[in-house]
Amino acid sequence: PCALGAALKKNTKAYRMLACDACRIVMEKLAKDVRYLSEVQKVWPDSVLDERLALSCNDPQHPSGSGTEACQLFIADHAKLIKLEANARWDEDSEEFEEDINVAEFCEEKVRLCGEHEKGLNHMIGEANRKEKALKEEKEEKERAKKVRS
Repeated sequence: PCALGAALKKNTKAYRMLACDACRIVMEKLAKDVRYLSEVQKVWPDSVLDERLALSCNDPQHPSGSGTEACQLFIADHAKLIKLEANARWDEDSEEFEEDINVAEFCEEKVRLCGEHEKGLNHMIGEANRKEKALKEEKEEKERAKKVRS
């Protein structure tokens, strides 16, 4: 466990989980923007894309504290690749011209943050919530069945 105020270390499982979430959050928002811009045949200049990336860690979906820090490290390490990914959708000579950004492929294969056996924190929380809901529904169904029999 890291002490309060300690910097998030990149070689830790905690960083990888938070960075995986950061990648998905940043790239899902960017993918929507890029899709819209492609549909209206517009392109962001590099300055706007840089500004957009700089602001992307302010998204409330990132867990505050370490989640924001992981996002900032993710952007610092991968800004060039993220920009290439977006720009490829606007380049008529690119194979990815006007294609949607594949967030899972980008985060798993291109930046190698969300591996096959690695899950982001948000994914794990979502999974736990789904299991909890399913167990609650199963329990309620058993109680209803019991009432019907008695």
